Amino acid sequence: MPGAELFAALVESADDAIITTTLDGRILTWNRGAERLYGYAAVDVIGQPATFLVPEELRDEIAEITQRLVNRTRVEHYETARVHQTGRRVEVSMSVSPVYDADRIVAVATIARDITGRKHVERMINHLAFHDGLTGLANRTLIRDRLQHAIARARRAGGYVAVIYLDLDDFKAVNDRLGHAAGDQLLQAVAARLQPLLRPGDTFGRLGGDEFVVVSDRVPNDRAAVSIAERLEAALREPFEFDAARIDVTASIGVALGDADTDADRLLANADRAMYAVKARGGAGITSFAIPAASR
Repeated sequence: MPGAELFAALVESADDAIITTTLDGRILTWNRGAERLYGYAAVDVIGQPATFLVPEELRDEIAEITQRLVNRTRVEHYETARVHQTGRRVEVSMSVSPVYDADRIVAVATIARDITGRKHVERMINHLAFHDGLTGLANRTLIRDRLQHAIARARRAGGYVAVIYLDLDDFKAVNDRLGHAAGDQLLQAVAARLQPLLRPGDTFGRLGGDEFVVVSDRVPNDRAAVSIAERLEAALREPFEFDAARIDVTASIGVALGDADTDADRLLANADRAMYAVKARGGAGITSFAIPAASR
């Protein structure tokens, strides 16, 4: 088999999508890997502008890639998205190279590999690393990260950061009476009931057990911080119904307010201390920890 025919056979049998286009973006060649990746037969796309593969919001990247090719630079392992014939998005890793005739660029070659599965696994791993497995809320790692970002925003724009620490009262009795499955169900129900009461920018998380935390920035004063806690407390007054079981829930809630000079760990600890002060009084209440005088 002559060299050119062998090369064409290798391209045609490759698992990856291999496409060549003119400098103005019209498709010249389209191998079977491209058919598998994008769903179109070669006969349907040869001569067509390749832009139909690019999601609308990513069209600007074509000009950027073209400019890099004009500057004789390969684009390697560029992760982006393309559109399948069915309309679904396909996440791909692309390498784009200029094709030369002597010293002149005459076409563009693109090799694309489907990484949709890999990206899905990466997102799952990332979610598990930063979210509570039972409730889907932020976990301790993400809570602390969001709190540090909130304090940084306070340094730039002023205002206060509120941390609200909520611990369910007598949660052990629920587990003892109804079993751990019911306890888990209650925690999920509490998370689902309280989440909609918060602003979109607030962070609602579970530290573990029956302990929940809210981080809220751009809080004007201590009264606003306490009002968030009161809203959460009021929402828990409605009993939770599970099959034949009716569970009445109260919570001990601690509130701490910090400013631009606050340390994230100290602010969390202050809210925790305020919550335990409520516990020491018998639970079912709200207290604040050393609200800064300037915020009153």
